[in-house]
Amino acid sequence: MRKSLAPSQCSPANGAFKSPFLNAPKRPRECRERNSKLKDTGGGGPSPPKLSASEYEMMITKILTRPFKIPIENYIPEHTTRCLGMKRPPARRSLHDPYACNALVLFTPQELSEHDKLKADQGKAQVHVVVDPLLGNILRPHQREGVRFMYECVTGKRGDFQGCIMADEMGLGKTLQCITLLWTLLRQSPDCKPEINKAVIVCPSSLVKNWYKEFGKWLGCRVNCLSIDGGSKEQTTKQLEQFMANQSARQGTPVLIISYETFRLYAGILNNSEVGAVLCDEGHRLKNCENLTYQALMGLKTKRRVLLSGTPIQNDLTEYYSLLHFVNPGMLGSSN
Repeated sequence: MRKSLAPSQCSPANGAFKSPFLNAPKRPRECRERNSKLKDTGGGGPSPPKLSASEYEMMITKILTRPFKIPIENYIPEHTTRCLGMKRPPARRSLHDPYACNALVLFTPQELSEHDKLKADQGKAQVHVVVDPLLGNILRPHQREGVRFMYECVTGKRGDFQGCIMADEMGLGKTLQCITLLWTLLRQSPDCKPEINKAVIVCPSSLVKNWYKEFGKWLGCRVNCLSIDGGSKEQTTKQLEQFMANQSARQGTPVLIISYETFRLYAGILNNSEVGAVLCDEGHRLKNCENLTYQALMGLKTKRRVLLSGTPIQNDLTEYYSLLHFVNPGMLGSSN
């Protein structure tokens, strides 16, 4: 196509574009007056009520707090009355991984089929009890068996009684085994809560500081221990009363280390309320069931009793009976 034949070139020279709105007819005067009146009166309809800030907030609050009603008459929900947004409890799990390398598992829950899992209450499901890897990774094979033996005894897995005698010879690490046992009981159980809330360690006065240092050596500041070694009567009484009033294994001071002599003197305070477990080091000192220390310890309100002694039988079986009667009263009947 030639440029001279293009539509833009063929239009008349004075035919400039004009908007159709420029020549639009003007509105009548009556229409302009009516629109101005509507503008002044707010659009012709009823004007909205003017509310203050406080009245407006009260109105919004009243609307938002209005209970929800289903717009169906005589409606009855089919399944539940729970509303959306309710938080579900998390699934239960053990404190430590039971499938980790070198894990020491003390309790394994019963395996359930998929059908039984649908029926079971997940909020009450039992979990594994696994020794803290901080301690489990340093235990020797015989110590691992010793910890498992004591745990099964104090939790009633080996019968109707909850006491035992740990009779390993000197130098085999009975102290570390007992620390592992107490730390496990204070931290976990198959029901996802601590098995005990406090424990008492009774030992000769020369070993009180040694037990305190052993806890610091293996656990550091993870657990608070109260060692009673000297001090005034008023101070000791106050400390023991605070210890017995503690009901939490994860707060306060859950471990008391005390000598046999001090325990006998303050047995009235220590026997007032229950304790989770008692551990007696050098337990052959309880070979006579008629002395005052034996009677004071028997008054302690606990079923979980562990006795440590490298020589449980020294002279005759009567002494052995006294030790067994302490950890498991009534197990052997009478001494006769």
